[in-house]
Amino acid sequence: MAEHETNNQLVRELNRNSLRSVSKHLRAASKEELSRITGIEGPFFEELTAELCSTGELLEEPAGGALCYRFNARHRLVLAICVLEKNKVCAAVSDLYGEFLDRREINAQPDTLEFFDGIVESYRAKYPAISMLAFGMAGFEVRGKGPLLSINFPQLEWRFRDHFMDKYRLPSILENDIKAAVSGFYHTRAFGEGQCVTGIYLARTHHPAAGICIDGRIYRGRDNAAGEVIFLETPVKWRHFSGANAEIDYSKVDVEKLIGDMAVPLIVYLNPDCLVVYCNWLPEISAESLKKQLVESIPREFLPDIVLADDILPDFLDGLVHRALTQLEPKIELGED
Repeated sequence: MAEHETNNQLVRELNRNSLRSVSKHLRAASKEELSRITGIEGPFFEELTAELCSTGELLEEPAGGALCYRFNARHRLVLAICVLEKNKVCAAVSDLYGEFLDRREINAQPDTLEFFDGIVESYRAKYPAISMLAFGMAGFEVRGKGPLLSINFPQLEWRFRDHFMDKYRLPSILENDIKAAVSGFYHTRAFGEGQCVTGIYLARTHHPAAGICIDGRIYRGRDNAAGEVIFLETPVKWRHFSGANAEIDYSKVDVEKLIGDMAVPLIVYLNPDCLVVYCNWLPEISAESLKKQLVESIPREFLPDIVLADDILPDFLDGLVHRALTQLEPKIELGED
């Protein structure tokens, strides 16, 4: 491709993405306002807006005798499927603003690919605009490439995400539950540049785990295993639990001390702004009682804000959808030379 042709294509793509970004931010804008803010004028503006209208990304609407362009947030949709514990699933459809159009919880064991296929196919029939699949569950992919490692559903292991990408020809992501949750917590609260949120999740039916979000990004570590607190020395030997016997009898464990044992390394090494503990079965534990235990190891002035959350699902969903929407953001694509 000639250099000037490549440059023209780049300029066109930059301007197209500018129109998308500005119209999404404004939600609706007059023709004059959109042209002024983007700096795109004349026939080129007409051509690009006509193109985005033809693809359904912009909607033309009359407004007081003038022409208004509205961003179509339902032009592309995300189907998010969150696995909670071993017998509960939440499926939700989100628009491009992260607003949910549909959400339902399913009581079932999500232990086969066919189970997930059934959800995907039923939602795609109802919402043909679904353009990305986002799955969240305990376990992780090594370096984002290898098989899913999940102690709960070993039959799902090995290229879980690839199954859906190949079958439905849709981009698909797979995210760990607590990693998604700390990201969702960060992005739905007033955290700013450079701040850090860590989280610990104590589920009933699988190992505890931790997640780290720094400056709005999930910190994964080299092998996507950052936050695997089961490797810490605690009274519970997590590696002894697998598959069928992964449900831990917490009645024999000092759970508050266990949380503290897992929290101390996160606080010491990361110095986070906030520590979130997700657990819906410990009403007797409070943030203040946890702080009293932590000050035995760490001076109070170095402790983060501590939040106890009895429901991981809202942050889990928000974080999973946020990651999916980030990947759906238009990228500049140039033709090959």
